[in-house]
Amino acid sequence: MNKELIEKEGTLYEIIVEVNPTLFSNSNGSINQQVLGMYVHEHQGERVLQREGKFLIVKVVEEATVIE
Repeated sequence: MNKELIEKEGTLYEIIVEVNPTLFSNSNGSINQQVLGMYVHEHQGERVLQREGKFLIVKVVEEATVIE
């Protein structure tokens, strides 16, 4: 299974899911933050990024620790 990664401001993220922002739109066109937050939580994401008009639900890629 290949994981898509994206770098933003020096942090590496794994993309969990890419979704259309209209799924979270209120009738006035604003984003329903509460519904978006529940969606992120359900997918075990940590953050939402935007790319090419889509929301990316992501989680931070932890740095590897070398054990000797």
